[in-house]
Amino acid sequence: MKFIPQPPFVLPCTDRRSDTAVLFLHGITEGPDQFRRPAAWANDLGFDAAAAVLPGHGGSAGTFARSGREEWEAFVHSLTDDSRPRSPRLILVGHSMGGLLALRTWTRRPDGIAGIVCVGCPLHVWVSARAVRDLLGVRYGRADASDERLAILHALNVAPGPTPGYVRWLPRLRDLFTLMADVRRELPSVRVPLLAVQGARDELVDARRSLRCFRRRVAPEFLRTLVLPQTTHFLYPPTDATALREAFRAFCRSLQEEHSAPHGDHVSPCC
Repeated sequence: MKFIPQPPFVLPCTDRRSDTAVLFLHGITEGPDQFRRPAAWANDLGFDAAAAVLPGHGGSAGTFARSGREEWEAFVHSLTDDSRPRSPRLILVGHSMGGLLALRTWTRRPDGIAGIVCVGCPLHVWVSARAVRDLLGVRYGRADASDERLAILHALNVAPGPTPGYVRWLPRLRDLFTLMADVRRELPSVRVPLLAVQGARDELVDARRSLRCFRRRVAPEFLRTLVLPQTTHFLYPPTDATALREAFRAFCRSLQEEHSAPHGDHVSPCC
């Protein structure tokens, strides 16, 4: 199947009612198209929405191999800085590594970040046989076009390359694991409303250990969690997608209520 790069997008709200915008951050080798529906959810709440493409993504396997963690982090920092003239407050939404980058951004550039949503955030990982089978099937075009493989294909934003060239991706995997370790260490410093969402059938993230890490290291007054029972790393069945939408909407509304409350009043950011 021919590779079609996914560009970044901005989805302005036609009835903008808030000084808050939502910035979506994808995971490693992923792209922004997976955020089209969540961006529409943000618009429904009166928020502008934007989805980025991290450096090294949206092109060849060789270009991805030459990118790296420092470049990804600096890029997200620049996005948050550039957004402030129009939207002084940001909600960062990250899938997979995008969640790590969102948390890392808060620890480095907290000003103006109103809340964070992490979906499938890999505080701990495991790779199942199903994941290996599906990823190889997508990369090498094997016939079984299951829902899970189609979801992976929809998420990916790096062109396939020659098999020996994937050795050059090893430093990028090291970047990912270093980022995971840094975020785990820094979680106790998080002092911003955080919604952590994990799929119970995630084939790449150890959902139980990751949720346990969130719950042990983030103060309970800031943390809300959601487990989606049928969700994998990339595939959200309809019932789970509805639960995610409602949790996202409730979380964002609570941030707006807290922002609008008279000084001294407190609205808990619960979902």
